[in-house]
Amino acid sequence: MKNILTISREYGSGGYEIGQMVADALAFQFYDKELIAQMAEKLLVSESFMRATEEKPVRRNIFRENFPMLSGRDNEDADFIFAQQGKFIMELAEKGNCVIAGRRADYYLRDNPNALHIFFYADTDFKVERICRMENCTAEEALTKMKDMDKRRKTSYEYVTGRKWADRHNYDRMICTSSLGLEKCVDEILFLFGSPARKG
Repeated sequence: MKNILTISREYGSGGYEIGQMVADALAFQFYDKELIAQMAEKLLVSESFMRATEEKPVRRNIFRENFPMLSGRDNEDADFIFAQQGKFIMELAEKGNCVIAGRRADYYLRDNPNALHIFFYADTDFKVERICRMENCTAEEALTKMKDMDKRRKTSYEYVTGRKWADRHNYDRMICTSSLGLEKCVDEILFLFGSPARKG
């Protein structure tokens, strides 16, 4: 029986909110920003350092892999954080009953038979509208932020995993939130976990 859900998503698709609703419905622990705080405490570093390293647009390249002594401190910090994060996520997965948003959890738990991996995507207009409403910004600002966030996620994911971000082969399901709506997405995931749809 599956008892772990990993969520990957395009910015503005609603995947984060869906993860929260699924966690509430299943009485699972929900992990996202909490991972940064817990890891910072475990590694004895500041949360700001963790976030800065996590968001740094590092890239995988042949020169760096063949000449690591010349790659610079920034990549060393990033590699250390990513490695520790993977170990930490696997430790959380051992406890089960959790939803993990982002942090490349689908990759770290790719061999875990109890994990279900889902990627959420949506039409651009749907995402822009949600970002505008939730962040009180213009459509132009929303579009810029959406592109920037997805680029960061793609770069970070591909650097760490060597796999292509948003590639359907990396996930058990690819769900379009703009087609189904967030509520129906939640019910579909609950069905996959063997739980009845929510009432109302």
